[in-house]
Order: sequence, then C-alpha cells, then structure tokens
Amino acid sequence: MTRAAVLVAVVGGVVACVFAWREVRVTRTTMMAQQSADSRRMGEKLHAERLQHVRLLQVLQSRNGELRSKLNQSRAEAARLAIHSAQLRGDKAALELQLAEQQAAVEAEVLALPRRVSGHGDATDMWDGDAAPTVVELQALANPPAYRPEQRQHA
Repeated sequence: MTRAAVLVAVVGGVVACVFAWREVRVTRTTMMAQQSADSRRMGEKLHAERLQHVRLLQVLQSRNGELRSKLNQSRAEAARLAIHSAQLRGDKAALELQLAEQQAAVEAEVLALPRRVSGHGDATDMWDGDAAPTVVELQALANPPAYRPEQRQHA
C-alpha cells in the first residue's frame, strides 16, 4: 500500500507537473501573442505619427519658403526705399541751397532812390521859401545821387 500510495503520489506529481508545464506554455503563448499584437499596434501608431510629422515638416518647409521670399521682397523694398530716401535727402540739400541763394538775393542791400523835387529849381530854390529845408532835403543835397545803370536795374 505504501508503494501504491507513493506511486499515486508520483503519478499525481507527474500529472501536476505536466499540467503546470502546459499552463506555462499556454500562458507564454498568450503573452507572446498579446506582446506581438501590442507591438503591431504600436508600430502602426508610430507609422501614423511619422506620417503626421512628415506632413508637418512639409507644411513648415513651405511656410519657411514663403517667409524667405517675403523677407527677400522686404529687403529689396528696403533697399529701394533707402535709395529713394538718399535721393530725397540730396534733393532737400539742393533745395536748401537754392533757398539760401534766394534769401541772399532778397536780403541784398536795397538803396533808397532820392526824392525828386517838383519844379526846375536847384539847391538855392530850397532856401528861397518861407520854410527851411527838411533833414531829408539836406541829406539829398549833401549826397547827390549818382545814377549808375546797374543800380537802377537793381532797384
């Protein structure tokens, strides 16, 4: 009986080991299938994410190209405006020079023309009247006018 009990125990142990190994093999197969499915799903997600990144890079590259062309256009416009500004500064300097010349001509010395005395008399006629000559008339006597053609044209 002891032998039979030992035999039953050994057979029970072998059967338990066989079932345990089978359970381990089934569990391992199930886990490997799940891991493979997870890997496949993650690969698909990674592929979709990479495609999205490629599209994003294409959009960014096209936007970058547009911005570069706008930058080049802006630089060209800035250069044109700088040239135009330099021309305007030159024109301003020329106009200021012309204005200074005009102001110099306007501020030129203007000589007063002597007053004409009515009548055909000379200096002695001034003293013949009841009134004495005025300061202006005396000044005209002291400084007789010298008629030069350039002064007459200027005045």
